[in-house]
Amino acid sequence: MLPTMDRYVIQAAYKTLQILLVFGEAPHRFTAARVAELTGMDRGQVFRSLRTLERAGLVRLEDDQHYVLSRVIGTLALAGHRVNSSLTELARPYLNELARSTGETAVLGALSGESMILLDLCESNRVVRWASLIGHAFPLHAGGARAVLPYLPKAQWERLLERLPELPVYTPYTLSRPESLLEDIQRTYRQGYSVGDQDYDLETRSVSAPIFNQQGRVIGALSLAGPSYRFALESIPAYAQAVMEYAQQISRQSGYAGLYPNPHTELALEGGEN
Repeated sequence: MLPTMDRYVIQAAYKTLQILLVFGEAPHRFTAARVAELTGMDRGQVFRSLRTLERAGLVRLEDDQHYVLSRVIGTLALAGHRVNSSLTELARPYLNELARSTGETAVLGALSGESMILLDLCESNRVVRWASLIGHAFPLHAGGARAVLPYLPKAQWERLLERLPELPVYTPYTLSRPESLLEDIQRTYRQGYSVGDQDYDLETRSVSAPIFNQQGRVIGALSLAGPSYRFALESIPAYAQAVMEYAQQISRQSGYAGLYPNPHTELALEGGEN
């Protein structure tokens, strides 16, 4: 089921796409019965969705029982990889310079649905430093990913606010009340960057700023992260200025020509900047 009702979402299509996502998990081949178990959907819904996906050429029946992804999915994945590779190539010089000038780890994330995917990073050369794995998915309600929230369509961050009580609380500082997260979204919009203060990991602080594409849509974020004992709160204004400067340059390289950060958001139209 959809986590919240949204009159613009086709529920049958949403369920079918949720079924498609199951095949991203090992062993990447499943019977209809196993898909039903993994998704919690009834077998009738699963069977109809699998037949629809098969007819669309997105999955194929391998041995009269097991479904697997088709080559079409590989083509789509390659296209997505090329887009992200382009962003990675554009951002790499700025990651290197940000890490060099601050001594902390610079991180590039790409917005993907309701997550932020780590595309690239340039680690600090210090012994104790922030590090993670390329491809790791971070939640939007905690840590550096919050930098993109003011620039998402209103329906998307409103849906996140509605779901917030059900989402993981990672530390005592994770924003778990909708009113607190909304205040943070408004503050992030006003100042142009977000601060992750031990809300995803107790040993980490970060500063993040949004990245925009040619159409002015937010596509990711640039972050600077380090151990909380060294990443002092007094350093945040200077770090934020550097992160925003480089995030703006990456946005320019991606074709964005407007004001930075993009002031034309649904949040701004409702007076969220006041």
